[in-house]
Amino acid sequence: MKSNFKFVLIAVLGVLAWVGCNTKYPSSYLSSTGPNPAMVINFESGLSVNPSLAEANRPGNVVQTPGNIVINGGTAIQASPGAANTAQCLQISGSVTDLGNAAYPSIQLQIPLDTAGTKFYDASLFNGVKFYIKVMGSDTAGKRSFSIPVAQTQPTSAGGDCDKPPFAAPPSTNNPCYNDFANSYNSTNGVWQQMVFPFSSFTRGSYGAAITPTTLSGANLQQILMLAWSESNNNVKGIINVNFYVDEVQFF
Repeated sequence: MKSNFKFVLIAVLGVLAWVGCNTKYPSSYLSSTGPNPAMVINFESGLSVNPSLAEANRPGNVVQTPGNIVINGGTAIQASPGAANTAQCLQISGSVTDLGNAAYPSIQLQIPLDTAGTKFYDASLFNGVKFYIKVMGSDTAGKRSFSIPVAQTQPTSAGGDCDKPPFAAPPSTNNPCYNDFANSYNSTNGVWQQMVFPFSSFTRGSYGAAITPTTLSGANLQQILMLAWSESNNNVKGIINVNFYVDEVQFF
């Protein structure tokens, strides 16, 4: 009996140690029952980040101060129905006049994740992000981008440090400001599509200074400022209409 008890105790301690030290949640932790710690926002109960969202290196491994959505240049409303048989989603719409003068006007949806302290979110527990998107046929944007701005790619005014030494301050081009890690998406002709983007698939443009690490990993993954969707005409003179829907945004 004593030997069996020791064996069971050692086994239990071993499992606890594995869970405590493991940098990725086991798949069973991300079950669909109860609050989903991988869900960022599903727009069912408002426009705030899920308070149960898991976050590495925080008390309880949970987000401390969930952020609220921000819309730049357009309008956002909760709409029905949502994707994947859900009740609600978010619609982003508006128009953009591009003068072709290198101002790059756009309509952008931003989701700050954790606004506590440094305002950085640590996504080290996860491998990527996925969401549903529906881009209407009336959407005439010339460029559509889903990005993950991090400390090294955003200026101090946005909570980052891309305009601090050793980089030259804006408006110099010798800095990594606004060159965020990103993936593009296309029109879906009014049909919901799920986008699945591993962190390893995000890349930056060829302009501005290089950063270390060069990939969405390490310090970059630990210093996420927000998730962002942006539509523009990419410095081509003209007027575009923007009309897209987003739903079920989550990490995996």
